[in-house]
Amino acid sequence: MGRDHFPNIPIGAGMGFARGVMLLDDCEGTCTWLFDGTGGDDVHAYATAAAFTGTYGLRLKTRTTASADNDTITAQKLFDFPGTGLLVARARVAPLIVANTKSINFGLRIDNGVQQYVAYFRLAPSVGKAYYCNSAGAWVEIVAMATPYIGSNWYTVEIAIDCLAKKWLQVRFNGWTADLSTLPLYNDAATAGRGALLILYTLATAAGPSEIYADNIYVGEYLES
Repeated sequence: MGRDHFPNIPIGAGMGFARGVMLLDDCEGTCTWLFDGTGGDDVHAYATAAAFTGTYGLRLKTRTTASADNDTITAQKLFDFPGTGLLVARARVAPLIVANTKSINFGLRIDNGVQQYVAYFRLAPSVGKAYYCNSAGAWVEIVAMATPYIGSNWYTVEIAIDCLAKKWLQVRFNGWTADLSTLPLYNDAATAGRGALLILYTLATAAGPSEIYADNIYVGEYLES
């Protein structure tokens, strides 16, 4: 798609992003994500230890006090509905302690003014698997993506969807690509709103808390073949 953004120019008030770029977050500035979690002493902030590149990355950690199975911490970012209808999201993520992290969930929610659709891709470090969310809202394993996870290792995740046809395009992880282009998205609600939402969250195992890092987070119109 060419350059992700145009360079600054002397007369400009700030950086102007190229058409199609909806988010390009290196986690170096002010943390403006929306957060929600189980509560207590969970962590959600940019942190030096969480950086893949640069000085900071996004650190998410479920509560330590009274840590329990399925504790969660979620980061979200709102967007306009994509102009082309084709949307891609990618990020680099790292689970710190594999046995403590039941899942890392990376998703897009689309509100088209009538219905709400979601596309979730799930990494399951504690069991070495990966899943996608099907049209019934159930998790389906992508057998070809099964692999042992390494603590603190960085993984690139990507999901691409067709917002107009309400279907998957593909998911990518750890050098693999899974073609899901025949599969519809999960329709989980009616809505009068119109827009898109990026969602990143982690679930802890009973051994938790779960702590993950994320960096180089991108959302844009899907223009690849």
